[in-house]
Amino acid sequence: MRTIHICVVAMTAAVIGSLATLVAQKQVQKSTAIEWATLEAKPTPTGARRDVMRMPTPTLDELEIHITTLDVGQVSHPPHRHQEEELLIVKEGTVETLQNGKPSRLGPGSIIFHSSNDLHNIRNAGATPATYHVVQWRVPGAAK
Repeated sequence: MRTIHICVVAMTAAVIGSLATLVAQKQVQKSTAIEWATLEAKPTPTGARRDVMRMPTPTLDELEIHITTLDVGQVSHPPHRHQEEELLIVKEGTVETLQNGKPSRLGPGSIIFHSSNDLHNIRNAGATPATYHVVQWRVPGAAK
């Protein structure tokens, strides 16, 4: 009887330990496809924002994707720096990006890469709203 009791206690502990491990594991983003029409445009003081995802992936601590629309003459934010690197793809309109004090004027289809800790921002430099996709990532071991 004592042996059965010990086995039941051991099995219960193993099950509880396994459940605790599953709960502790973070959810990771797997392959996905997202339809533009499903993304809600939320108004911001400078235009609008569509949040796509902000999740860890199998190889990244975090992958954050959103789409920003800047109204005419608006700036995303003051020039700033951050640890994460990011890629911007201009969908429509004309933007001016500032990277380490150097401005670049770009149109639809243009790609902007902001390296880690480089001073940067982006503004709508055109006569119509400017929309761009932002893909930002944090690698394992990077400062948060």
